[in-house]
Amino acid sequence: MPEKHFDLTQTAFWNILQNIIKVVMITGSVASTACMCYSVILRYIFKANFYGSDEVIMLFAFWLYFMGAVYGSYEDSHIKADLLNVYIKNLRAKDILALVAQFLTIVVNTIVLIWAFRYFRAEIAKWGRSTALKIPLVIPKSAVFFGFALMEFYHVYYFIHNILLFHRKGHFSEPHPGDYVSDSIKAKYPGIDVPSKAEAASIVAAELKEEDE
Repeated sequence: MPEKHFDLTQTAFWNILQNIIKVVMITGSVASTACMCYSVILRYIFKANFYGSDEVIMLFAFWLYFMGAVYGSYEDSHIKADLLNVYIKNLRAKDILALVAQFLTIVVNTIVLIWAFRYFRAEIAKWGRSTALKIPLVIPKSAVFFGFALMEFYHVYYFIHNILLFHRKGHFSEPHPGDYVSDSIKAKYPGIDVPSKAEAASIVAAELKEEDE
């Protein structure tokens, strides 16, 4: 019987948090777009002004931008300029470098999160308001702190998750054509679904032979 491990992604907390982020993103997108359209219609059709429109748009845009960044962390889909995958074919080596990159991401995000918390705390202390509609500025600006806090949560989760997979399975990333593991790793993880270096080379040679034929 396979060993069962706790999976945070299958919990109600994970799903509720994901749905909240989606709702905030959709609300921010629809509301900010509607405000801009309404402002344009008033100005160019009815020759009137939407007083304080920039402040309302700012309110929703802050949350939209930062929740969008959080959702990218949730999907682990941020743009990565990773050329190592092209040149390194040892899957274990690639995963180790990926873990180092994830750790450095957490370190940088932690530093920025500390700054964001200080910024959030300063906004609460002075309780500034917008010029026209007197909207408390802490409402839009708090998105900075909560955004980086949620990004930190997802970065730490995926880092721990990948380390555990790396330890249990021998790798955590999906292998690409030509990727391999050493013979010692194949012996240590008999169930690993990644070819050895010799097996990978023979697969590539067979594919090249088929193309020539």
